[in-house]
Amino acid sequence: MLVRINPAVRVIPPSELVGDRWIAENLLEKKRYNLQVPAAAALTAAFRPRTPDDLAGRLADHDPQRRPAAYWSGLVEVLRDRALIVEASRAAGDPRLGWLAGLRESWSRYGWAEAAEYHTLAYDYPCVDYSEAAGTYFDHDRMRAYQAVEPDTDRYKLDYADRPGLPLPPPGEEMAPGTVRTVWGDERLRSRVDVEALSRVLSLSFGATGVRVPITDAAPLLRRSSPSGGGRNPSEGYVVVRDVAGVEAGRYHVTMQPFGLRRLEDGGPIDDEQIRRIFPETSRRFSGDVRALVVITSFFERNMYRYREPRTFRTVHMDAGHIASTLSMSARALGLSAGVYDRDAAADVEQALGIRGMREGYLLTVAIADGAEPAEHAQGERP
Repeated sequence: MLVRINPAVRVIPPSELVGDRWIAENLLEKKRYNLQVPAAAALTAAFRPRTPDDLAGRLADHDPQRRPAAYWSGLVEVLRDRALIVEASRAAGDPRLGWLAGLRESWSRYGWAEAAEYHTLAYDYPCVDYSEAAGTYFDHDRMRAYQAVEPDTDRYKLDYADRPGLPLPPPGEEMAPGTVRTVWGDERLRSRVDVEALSRVLSLSFGATGVRVPITDAAPLLRRSSPSGGGRNPSEGYVVVRDVAGVEAGRYHVTMQPFGLRRLEDGGPIDDEQIRRIFPETSRRFSGDVRALVVITSFFERNMYRYREPRTFRTVHMDAGHIASTLSMSARALGLSAGVYDRDAAADVEQALGIRGMREGYLLTVAIADGAEPAEHAQGERP
């Protein structure tokens, strides 16, 4: 009898993502196992089919601590009990494993190996059917179960609330005087980016228009002009001010309470050379003379609290996209130019903002400049 590592299992080494540990993850069963180093070694050696005795013997032969083959035989049996190691004949004949192998093979042709694994994790996620009346009650029960483990109170980042900065006005309908023609059509208002215009754009895009109190034991959820799935509002806003009349050049955070721009601790200006290095895509594609850059990040844990891992990936991008669109439309409504870009140097952006990418990651950049003619403005837009 030959055994091998379960084809549905991936071995994850220590990293910034998982910390100082090895992990085995069964993609089909949606289970993770913390591994000691010997178990990780056994799974790695089991990528090639072998008899259990041969596998244990080879592990013993290469063991720097010289543990006996009996130790390794027992470890192999434990891994088999967990279905991390399986009989090779099962791996060849199981239809679910066959489906996964085919998915990985076909998607890998396009460089989508990791996407195939993510698709496997999310494929049969137990989503709630809200078309049925019972769906709402099931949703409430699920949220109460989460809240029994940890509180649901994270709504916005207050790390910089005590820093000096600039207050922002609450959002209001009168703040954006543009029309359909000036936002989407050939007619353009032409204005300069000053403190009032920037404040209005940020207020309309990030400001709270109200709150909703959940019936479960959770903190009130913010209502914003841009919709957010489940009211989670994972997006945070930062502004790199280059040349805006009335605002000192530097790096700022859009803080919700009290609502305003708060200077980062290391919030000095960023020179043109740094801008080109940190924001290469925006610098290359946006045709205007950038006055300010709005960076949208995502605080992943907020969405993970409700949607858990499989559904977090899409919802955070939807949230950032909504806000970026609101920023762009608000800027145009005020006679400014704006462009949205998503391929700047993420690690450099996060370092410049003083954030940890695995906890709060860069998603989008919105460049804001003085108003321009429609043809010139179009050059800075994403095709």
